[in-house]
Amino acid sequence: MMGQRGTGEVHRYVGGKQETGVVDVQDILKQYRNGTTKEYDSFVSHLTNPGIEPALLIACLRGLRECVTVLGKNFEVLVGVILKIDWASKEKTVIQEYQAFVLNLVSAHTFYLRACLRSLVKQFMPKLEHTEGDKIQSVDDRTRWQHEQIHTNLHSLLRAIIQIVPMSPTVLMPLLSDCFPYMTKEAYLQECFVRNMLQITYYLPKLRVQILEVVVDKMTKLDVRSPRHEIEEAEPDNSEDVDDAIIFDMEDVQNMFSDKKESKTSTEEGGGPMTHTDADKLDVMMTLVLRYIQNVCYQNGELEWESTKKLYKEFLLVFERILLPTHASCHVQFLMFYLCSLKPAICEGFLDYLWKRVQDPNSQPIFRQASVAYIGSLLARGRYVHVSTVTACLNLLCHWIHRYIDQTAYLARQADVLHHGPFYSVCQSVFYIFAFRHKDILEMKTGFKFVKGLNFQTIVTSRLNPLKVCLPVVAKTFASITRLHQLAFCDTIIERNSRSVLPTVSSNTAAPTRLTNVNPLDSFFPFDPYLLARSGKYILPLYREYEGNLPEEDDSMSEDEDDFLPKADIQSSSDQMALSISPSSESHGKTSKDFLQYGISPGFKHV
Repeated sequence: MMGQRGTGEVHRYVGGKQETGVVDVQDILKQYRNGTTKEYDSFVSHLTNPGIEPALLIACLRGLRECVTVLGKNFEVLVGVILKIDWASKEKTVIQEYQAFVLNLVSAHTFYLRACLRSLVKQFMPKLEHTEGDKIQSVDDRTRWQHEQIHTNLHSLLRAIIQIVPMSPTVLMPLLSDCFPYMTKEAYLQECFVRNMLQITYYLPKLRVQILEVVVDKMTKLDVRSPRHEIEEAEPDNSEDVDDAIIFDMEDVQNMFSDKKESKTSTEEGGGPMTHTDADKLDVMMTLVLRYIQNVCYQNGELEWESTKKLYKEFLLVFERILLPTHASCHVQFLMFYLCSLKPAICEGFLDYLWKRVQDPNSQPIFRQASVAYIGSLLARGRYVHVSTVTACLNLLCHWIHRYIDQTAYLARQADVLHHGPFYSVCQSVFYIFAFRHKDILEMKTGFKFVKGLNFQTIVTSRLNPLKVCLPVVAKTFASITRLHQLAFCDTIIERNSRSVLPTVSSNTAAPTRLTNVNPLDSFFPFDPYLLARSGKYILPLYREYEGNLPEEDDSMSEDEDDFLPKADIQSSSDQMALSISPSSESHGKTSKDFLQYGISPGFKHV
């Protein structure tokens, strides 16, 4: 029951006994301004009590709401206490009264807006009970449902604030970034926060790019903390015979992708928490973002083209700012891989964007190299990429290579990665694409004629000698395929290259120039095999494994011929080949059936 303005019916505790009375909230605040703090302190004490009764809390909030105009900066402590109240989990009448108070507060005093928004954002991370050893208890379905109800109440108030205070988005975005849980926090807290951030984009679409950028940036940091070899070591090895992992039966892979429903069931059965802590957090977040993409792009089971196109453009901005310059990410870039699968126009648009970056002479060489690595990896790995797109891109790439050779023929005398890095990256991508897609291309009616027109022999015999710089496994696989179809003859060049060394300048400027056999072309392919369990159900049906065997080693070279190379260089070259080729080394516990994998993205920005 309410009396005059600024009053509410509350319970007082006198001598340990509860008695009911009416407290004039406006009078309490007036006394506090005049220097009398006894009633005010008692009032604040009631509000700080976590076990405060709903009727008492409603009365206090109602009294405060009716005199909200007097809650200036001298009442910041009182407002801070109110904002810490766990209101979102209480009964409906309390929730409604609390929301009404906060809306009146930010309307009357905008300087409380940041504190109110911060209070809401921090509640995106639910409070979890800890067991002995400071470990979080497992979250059951009932607890999840309760947290979802709390988050629904939070978004209801947040949305109302945004509608009445136009400056709210400007204040909200920095808070979302600042309050994002640190990467060492539990996976469930990361999941809740990301889900709520993505939920904001539905009623505040103008912040979507910034929100996606924050989410992808945090995911990228987790990705870098989850190196491929660590995930492979931590996860159980499902291969029956490690020694025979390289020679595998492709029928197993084909069956995996033959039925999407079967693949999904299989993934769900084996899609529990991952052993690697950071990989598990990343897996949860990747699942949320991939599901978000699906929900935005599909309405009633049909692709909504306008929504999809807009989302793609926003993700492309995020890709350019975060993913392209990032070194050593393994999984986050698969967001673009999934987006490209939604419609051929998106895939072609992404390839066109990357190709423009490659051709841009004003762009940094490392970004040009990274862009062409994305082109090569997408064309090779995407099951949804039509062979016509592959041939069109190969034609563009090879035409560019031939023009580059013609323009530099009178200048180049030997392989020079320092001055021709983008050229070698383009060549390596061509070899990589052809290794994966040569069967599809040669099965076309004019496929053989098309490949002959690419003139591989001119490329491999040029003075720039791309086979010398490309990764050994790529060069040898390409040589094996082209020899089989008599398209180019690379074995003599590869053998001659193995006896020579690349001149590179030492990183120490005071030291003289040294010769080394280590491959300096730091160009890898971003869409190597996907290792995350739960989110894999979105990626694996779209993903192409390498269908082929390792190129046979040439045993004709005697041990005496190896004496041309320094022992350290021979060991370095052998180690590099082992890491590039062997998918099941005992040291890394690899279980992938795909030997054409490298494990990190082509970027160069360490995070």
